[in-house]
Amino acid sequence: MRLDEMPRISLTALPTPLEEAPRLAERLGLRKLLIKRDDCTTLGMGGNKVRKLEFLMADALARGANVVMTDGGPQSNHARLTAAAARKVGIERCILFLGGPSFERFEGNLLLDVVLGAEIRFMPDATVPDMESAMEAEAEKLSGEGLKPYVITIGGSSPVGALGYVSAIRELAGQLSDDDKNPLIFVAVGSAGTLAGCSLGVKLFLPEAQVIGISVTGKAWAWQDRAARVATGAAKLLGVDYSFAPPQFRVEDAYYGERYGVPCPAGNAAIIEAAQTEAIILDPVYTGKAMSGLMDMARRKLINTDRTVVFIHTGGGPSLFAFEQVFRGMANIDWGNKA
Repeated sequence: MRLDEMPRISLTALPTPLEEAPRLAERLGLRKLLIKRDDCTTLGMGGNKVRKLEFLMADALARGANVVMTDGGPQSNHARLTAAAARKVGIERCILFLGGPSFERFEGNLLLDVVLGAEIRFMPDATVPDMESAMEAEAEKLSGEGLKPYVITIGGSSPVGALGYVSAIRELAGQLSDDDKNPLIFVAVGSAGTLAGCSLGVKLFLPEAQVIGISVTGKAWAWQDRAARVATGAAKLLGVDYSFAPPQFRVEDAYYGERYGVPCPAGNAAIIEAAQTEAIILDPVYTGKAMSGLMDMARRKLINTDRTVVFIHTGGGPSLFAFEQVFRGMANIDWGNKA
């Protein structure tokens, strides 16, 4: 198994903390709830994509890249962290193809994209295939101009990127006590790369664990199919003889609301409950929706509540600041003598 032989560049301090959340566990009827704090990675205000980018940027540098490009939504954590990683390793040009709901102000991750100097190509309501086709066309154009572009698929969800979460599960296995080695591991599913890496990591390092993905973007079947392809590709890179099929991935798709990138009531409620019980800050696009799935499944006893539950906090805090209008009505404020 070649995990430690794969090219990798350090972009953050590791390991990230594993914290118990006893008050929230009690409210949900769980024996034990642990939060894997991948929101605490140290690059560019943090998040799970840093783990993937350690492998992806190493690959980009090995190929001599001088332009990096990727795609996502307007509040994409991956886009923000790709721009940060490019700056960190000395690649001065980063192009972000962003599609989704239109916006009027640069807030949250978008503002950080600007601060980091990324070139933003906004494609209103574009699909992922639309954005990825635009990226490939731009890469071909740049190559013709003598540049060396490196294209990172949405979410960094490629076999190379998934190695970040194979490594993360090895790290998690070393942090768990012997009594917690068969956890239920919950993770948000936006592009299936983290799900794929976690699933391969579990097979290698935590064979009694189960990974449960909570879709924040669409129906389960699409992500099961993609996760199978990515995990199989990652296994091949590592030289292990594993092949994955879509039914091996558990993805729950009842919690993403209207569409990707649009907050939903259950996700918003989960943000408030996590904040006011454990001071855990979630976001309306990814982790809030994922936590709402965990909360609902625990309260309805759709999971074994006697098993340890691990919630992988994939970050996203900066995007919370783009949704002030969603939460302002909850403010407990005395305006004093304001007319």
